[in-house]
Amino acid sequence: MKIRKLSRPEIEKFHLVFAKVIGDGFPEYSQELVDFIIEEDFKPGVLKEKLAKKEYTILVAEEEGQIVGFLIFEKLYGGVSYCPWLGVLREFWRKGIGRQLLVTWEEEILREGGHKLMLLTQAEKNKIFYEKCGFTQEGLEKKSWFGLDALIFGKIIGQPNPEIFYRKPYGEN
Repeated sequence: MKIRKLSRPEIEKFHLVFAKVIGDGFPEYSQELVDFIIEEDFKPGVLKEKLAKKEYTILVAEEEGQIVGFLIFEKLYGGVSYCPWLGVLREFWRKGIGRQLLVTWEEEILREGGHKLMLLTQAEKNKIFYEKCGFTQEGLEKKSWFGLDALIFGKIIGQPNPEIFYRKPYGEN
């Protein structure tokens, strides 16, 4: 398995996998919500724009040249990076791909001087996985996005560094 950063020209190819994972891997989402996420909220044009503005980095896991998993994360703000999406194609579950994507994200943020990773999950079944990966449940958001409860997870990976707190976001001058 290879993990690497996705480039903008690959968004269309990536989006096919993203759509499959969102459609298959999130049973708590209605079909209407799945369609909205795929066709509006995270459509290829939106993802290209967020990559161009350096608002997102997308890590992809590949097996034999095929994208089989991904982790989308936001750039540091105040030393913290947030992951809005982690997904793996169902046929590749339980092969360590999600865990390796989380490790790679952590390495990236440590290199940038960050001290904390954050993510939310709306699936109770993911709680044990995140805890095994070193994350701690820090809270619960009732009736969060799309009316679903969300578990808040965090992982402290270093000491807060005030020198990076005042960097301009997303590479601005």
